[in-house]
Amino acid sequence: MPLGFCGCFMRILWIMIICLFLGGAYVYNTNWFQSFFLYNQFYQDIYNGPFDVTQKGEKLSIPLNRYGYKTCYLLALAVPDKNIFHDRKIGSGLLKYRFTSWGRLLAEGYTHEPNRHHLGLKQGITSINLLVFELPFPGAFGDLDMELEVVEPFNFLKPYSGKINCKINPDYSAKFGKCYNENLMLSH
Repeated sequence: MPLGFCGCFMRILWIMIICLFLGGAYVYNTNWFQSFFLYNQFYQDIYNGPFDVTQKGEKLSIPLNRYGYKTCYLLALAVPDKNIFHDRKIGSGLLKYRFTSWGRLLAEGYTHEPNRHHLGLKQGITSINLLVFELPFPGAFGDLDMELEVVEPFNFLKPYSGKINCKINPDYSAKFGKCYNENLMLSH
Protein backbone atom coordinates (compact mmCIF):
# COMPACT_ATOMS: atom_id res chain seq x y z
CA MET A 1 0.00 0.00 0.00
CA PRO A 2 1.72 3.23 -1.12
CA LEU A 3 2.17 6.05 1.36
CA GLY A 4 0.16 9.13 0.72
CA PHE A 5 1.60 12.61 0.46
CA CYS A 6 0.86 13.31 4.12
CA GLY A 7 2.61 10.14 5.35
CA CYS A 8 5.72 10.86 3.24
CA PHE A 9 5.80 14.47 4.45
CA MET A 10 5.57 13.36 8.10
CA ARG A 11 8.42 10.88 7.62
CA ILE A 12 10.65 13.60 6.07
CA LEU A 13 9.69 16.01 8.86
CA TRP A 14 10.69 13.46 11.54
CA ILE A 15 14.02 12.81 9.81
CA MET A 16 14.70 16.57 9.69
CA ILE A 17 13.82 17.00 13.38
CA ILE A 18 16.12 14.12 14.38
CA CYS A 19 18.96 15.56 12.26
CA LEU A 20 18.48 19.02 13.83
CA PHE A 21 18.48 17.49 17.32
CA LEU A 22 21.65 15.44 16.68
CA GLY A 23 23.37 18.42 15.03
CA GLY A 24 22.45 20.66 17.96
CA ALA A 25 23.75 18.10 20.46
CA TYR A 26 27.02 17.85 18.51
CA VAL A 27 27.51 21.65 18.39
CA TYR A 28 26.60 21.99 22.09
CA ASN A 29 29.34 19.52 23.05
CA THR A 30 32.11 21.19 21.04
CA ASN A 31 34.89 23.13 22.77
CA TRP A 32 34.01 26.14 20.61
CA PHE A 33 30.40 26.31 21.87
CA GLN A 34 31.29 25.54 25.49
CA SER A 35 34.10 28.11 25.64
CA PHE A 36 32.11 30.81 23.84
CA PHE A 37 28.67 30.50 25.44
CA LEU A 38 29.46 28.82 28.79
CA TYR A 39 32.64 30.79 29.44
CA ASN A 40 32.64 30.74 33.27
CA GLN A 41 32.02 27.00 33.48
CA PHE A 42 34.47 26.05 30.71
CA TYR A 43 37.47 28.03 32.02
CA GLN A 44 37.25 26.94 35.67
CA ASP A 45 40.52 25.74 37.16
CA ILE A 46 40.86 21.97 37.46
CA TYR A 47 43.64 22.61 39.97
CA ASN A 48 44.63 25.68 41.99
CA GLY A 49 46.89 25.21 44.99
CA PRO A 50 49.96 26.63 46.74
CA PHE A 51 53.40 25.85 45.34
CA ASP A 52 56.55 27.60 46.56
CA VAL A 53 58.63 27.79 43.38
CA THR A 54 61.29 29.91 45.12
CA GLN A 55 62.72 26.81 46.88
CA LYS A 56 64.89 24.38 44.89
CA GLY A 57 63.68 20.78 45.21
CA GLU A 58 60.10 21.75 46.18
CA LYS A 59 57.68 19.12 44.80
CA LEU A 60 54.00 18.97 43.96
CA SER A 61 51.84 16.06 42.80
CA ILE A 62 48.57 16.88 41.01
CA PRO A 63 45.90 14.27 40.17
CA LEU A 64 44.44 15.09 36.74
CA ASN A 65 41.35 12.88 36.76
CA ARG A 66 38.68 15.58 37.14
CA TYR A 67 38.85 17.52 33.90
CA GLY A 68 35.57 18.35 32.22
CA TYR A 69 36.54 18.90 28.59
CA LYS A 70 38.69 17.16 26.01
CA THR A 71 40.93 20.09 25.17
CA CYS A 72 44.30 21.68 25.87
CA TYR A 73 45.13 22.77 29.42
CA LEU A 74 47.56 25.42 30.66
CA LEU A 75 49.95 25.03 33.60
CA ALA A 76 50.68 28.45 35.10
CA LEU A 77 51.96 30.12 38.25
CA ALA A 78 49.47 32.58 39.76
CA VAL A 79 51.00 35.51 41.65
CA PRO A 80 48.79 38.06 43.50
CA ASP A 81 50.36 41.20 41.98
CA LYS A 82 49.33 42.97 38.79
CA ASN A 83 52.64 44.84 38.68
CA ILE A 84 54.47 41.72 37.45
CA PHE A 85 52.23 41.86 34.38
CA HIS A 86 52.40 45.63 33.89
CA ASP A 87 56.13 46.00 34.55
CA ARG A 88 57.07 42.68 32.89
CA LYS A 89 59.26 41.73 35.87
CA ILE A 90 60.44 38.31 34.74
CA GLY A 91 63.51 36.28 35.70
CA SER A 92 64.63 32.71 35.30
CA GLY A 93 63.09 29.57 36.75
CA LEU A 94 62.50 25.99 35.65
CA LEU A 95 60.22 23.13 36.68
CA LYS A 96 60.64 19.44 35.86
CA TYR A 97 57.37 17.66 35.03
CA ARG A 98 56.42 14.00 34.94
CA PHE A 99 53.11 12.54 33.77
CA THR A 100 52.39 9.08 35.19
CA SER A 101 49.45 6.69 34.87
CA TRP A 102 49.12 3.67 37.18
CA GLY A 103 52.82 4.04 38.06
CA ARG A 104 53.89 4.05 34.40
CA LEU A 105 55.86 7.06 33.11
CA LEU A 106 54.13 8.65 30.09
CA ALA A 107 56.18 11.83 29.63
CA GLU A 108 58.78 13.89 31.39
CA GLY A 109 60.73 17.02 30.66
CA TYR A 110 61.06 20.66 31.64
CA THR A 111 58.60 23.52 31.45
CA HIS A 112 59.34 26.57 29.36
CA GLU A 113 61.30 29.41 30.98
CA PRO A 114 59.18 32.37 32.14
CA ASN A 115 58.75 34.83 29.29
CA ARG A 116 57.24 38.32 29.30
CA HIS A 117 55.16 37.34 26.24
CA HIS A 118 53.48 34.52 28.18
CA LEU A 119 51.97 36.53 31.00
CA GLY A 120 48.28 36.93 31.71
CA LEU A 121 46.33 39.20 34.05
CA LYS A 122 42.90 38.61 35.55
CA GLN A 123 41.44 40.33 38.60
CA GLY A 124 44.85 41.49 39.86
CA ILE A 125 46.44 38.03 39.58
CA THR A 126 49.37 37.64 37.18
CA SER A 127 49.63 34.24 35.48
CA ILE A 128 53.05 33.09 34.35
CA ASN A 129 52.25 30.52 31.66
CA LEU A 130 54.70 27.61 31.54
CA LEU A 131 53.24 24.58 29.71
CA VAL A 132 50.25 23.47 27.63
CA PHE A 133 49.14 19.82 27.35
CA GLU A 134 46.13 17.85 26.10
CA LEU A 135 43.63 15.98 28.24
CA PRO A 136 42.85 13.14 28.00
CA PHE A 137 46.58 12.52 27.98
CA PRO A 138 47.80 10.04 25.34
CA GLY A 139 48.45 6.64 26.91
CA ALA A 140 46.64 7.40 30.19
CA PHE A 141 43.77 5.14 31.12
CA GLY A 142 41.72 6.72 33.90
CA ASP A 143 44.46 7.52 36.40
CA LEU A 144 46.82 10.41 35.59
CA ASP A 145 49.17 12.34 37.86
CA MET A 146 51.40 15.31 37.09
CA GLU A 147 54.46 15.67 39.30
CA LEU A 148 56.34 18.97 39.41
CA GLU A 149 59.73 19.72 40.93
CA VAL A 150 61.57 23.03 41.15
CA VAL A 151 64.90 22.54 39.34
CA GLU A 152 65.87 26.21 39.10
CA PRO A 153 64.16 28.45 41.69
CA PHE A 154 62.07 31.39 40.51
CA ASN A 155 64.11 33.89 42.54
CA PHE A 156 62.33 36.89 41.03
CA LEU A 157 59.20 35.69 42.89
CA LYS A 158 60.85 35.62 46.36
CA PRO A 159 58.81 38.63 47.59
CA TYR A 160 55.67 36.51 46.98
CA SER A 161 56.91 33.33 48.68
CA GLY A 162 53.96 31.62 50.38
CA LYS A 163 51.44 33.39 48.11
CA ILE A 164 52.24 31.65 44.81
CA ASN A 165 49.74 29.15 43.41
CA CYS A 166 50.07 26.55 40.70
CA LYS A 167 46.97 26.43 38.53
CA ILE A 168 45.72 24.37 35.61
CA ASN A 169 42.80 25.45 33.43
CA PRO A 170 41.61 25.08 29.80
CA ASP A 171 43.63 27.08 27.25
CA TYR A 172 41.30 26.72 24.25
CA SER A 173 40.44 29.91 22.35
CA ALA A 174 37.03 30.04 20.65
CA LYS A 175 38.20 33.03 18.61
CA PHE A 176 41.10 31.11 17.05
CA GLY A 177 39.60 27.59 17.27
CA LYS A 178 42.79 26.20 18.83
CA CYS A 179 44.97 26.46 21.94
CA TYR A 180 45.82 30.05 22.75
CA ASN A 181 49.37 29.33 23.98
CA GLU A 182 50.11 26.73 21.32
CA ASN A 183 53.83 27.58 21.34
CA LEU A 184 54.00 26.24 24.95
CA MET A 185 52.55 22.86 23.90
CA LEU A 186 54.13 19.73 25.32
CA SER A 187 55.66 17.70 22.51
CA HIS A 188 55.45 13.90 22.79
